[in-house]
Amino acid sequence: MHTKSLLGIILLLTTSQAFASVGDYKEIACSADYFTTNSCTTCFEWKALGLGDQINGLYDSWTNKNTNEQLIYKDEQTMPEMVPTSPGTVFVTNPLDPNAYWKYGSQLIWTDSVTGTGKQEFMLDAGKSIKFLEAELGASHTLTSTDKKTGEVIGVLKFPLSYHDVDADGNEQKKETHIECVSYTANIAAAVTPVVPVKPVVPTKPEPKKLTTVKTGPESLILMTLALFIAAGVILLRSRKA
Repeated sequence: MHTKSLLGIILLLTTSQAFASVGDYKEIACSADYFTTNSCTTCFEWKALGLGDQINGLYDSWTNKNTNEQLIYKDEQTMPEMVPTSPGTVFVTNPLDPNAYWKYGSQLIWTDSVTGTGKQEFMLDAGKSIKFLEAELGASHTLTSTDKKTGEVIGVLKFPLSYHDVDADGNEQKKETHIECVSYTANIAAAVTPVVPVKPVVPTKPEPKKLTTVKTGPESLILMTLALFIAAGVILLRSRKA
């Protein structure tokens, strides 16, 4: 029998910082698609993340609950990774290189295999626990964007570990890989529609009406001249009758 447990995680939020021990994780069934897709064997859920929130201070432990030893080979290990659950979800991992992000616990001392294969191994005694991995100081995952709604799972942090059980006769068994997964949900604040100030309407003064201008052209001058001649003729006729 064997077990792998996450001993702790520090979740650094934009407004507060919280520490979670193993008892704070809620173990859940690995039936969700985001767990089965990642071949998770033991699953937990953790707190919600908002945009800009960081996950740091991660570490992982392993307990051998067998009655015999377990062999762990260095070249068979894969570093943990954060897996977003949608194309619109982005975690910025710093540092990006997993080998720079993670380091083996100080209790884990690799030695050359006694089999002469050139591999490095670690023998974990029955009933013993060890801090297997821990994040380097300052290493973090930061949520920068997501298309998920509040309460929906945005990412799964995978902690794989490969080992070999040893039977009572000292025979090494086949490689087993245990993948422990922690899911994170979204906590996205509702978008606030900005209030656009309404500009006051300034009344415009009506333009004064333009007076009709009498246009005097050649036709008007001819008519005026004829009118003068007719008036003079009438006056002349009246004077002769008199």
